[in-house]
Amino acid sequence: MFVSQVVHPENSILTETFSKYHQAVILGSGPSINNLDLTVFKDDFVITMGNFYEHPDIAVINPKLHIFAASHPPITEKVLVDWWTRCHEILPPQTPILIAAKDKIIAQQTFKGRKLFFYSYGGTLPADFTKKILSPWSVTIIGLQLAVYCKIPKIVLLGINHDWQCIQPYTHFYNHEKPSLEYYLKKEGIKISYEEQKQPFPKERLYREYELYQQYESLKKEAEKLNLQIVNGDPFSHFDVFPFEQRSDLILNQNQ
Repeated sequence: MFVSQVVHPENSILTETFSKYHQAVILGSGPSINNLDLTVFKDDFVITMGNFYEHPDIAVINPKLHIFAASHPPITEKVLVDWWTRCHEILPPQTPILIAAKDKIIAQQTFKGRKLFFYSYGGTLPADFTKKILSPWSVTIIGLQLAVYCKIPKIVLLGINHDWQCIQPYTHFYNHEKPSLEYYLKKEGIKISYEEQKQPFPKERLYREYELYQQYESLKKEAEKLNLQIVNGDPFSHFDVFPFEQRSDLILNQNQ
């Protein structure tokens, strides 16, 4: 039987730091985020990802950890540095970042003075961040693995809706024409395949969607084994792998 080796022993501090929280809130970048008051979670274990640092209330939301997936094509080194430099300027300085070990050198050069943690892909469940973790089809899978690894009793998902991958336009809560990964890619003349997508159900996207949902299902089973609860709290999301607990009380304009 293959047993994964410890490659990041320093990450044991993640459980020591975050297991005290009773609730984790994982914030995606779906358009629905613009309709929700997220400042109510400022005292929870808030996990943000990717471009979420562009949220106008990021300082009040006060994420306890920010995550970046491993860099991959078509992201170039220049795009990565520009993107991360912007993040370092905006993300609260006390917020540590969890980054792929393959990007460690650029991360240490860009995020000077900030606490950084590193992970490696190529592992399996159960999640253990001192070892290699499950290679994700979405950065949200990393966030979920972390929350389960820290054994947070309740895990709430907001701003996560994968419909755009097959039937909806590629949009987020932020503007792609302003600083963001999409902005820096376009600035370098790099086309974004999702935006170029013309077919409503391209088979390549459907194959990836299937793999992604299988990962969500596996994490759901893993959480259940540990008596942890994962719910979709977004009242505008149709993402149904996890039970809905739609938080209509978060809607900013109840008249809309």
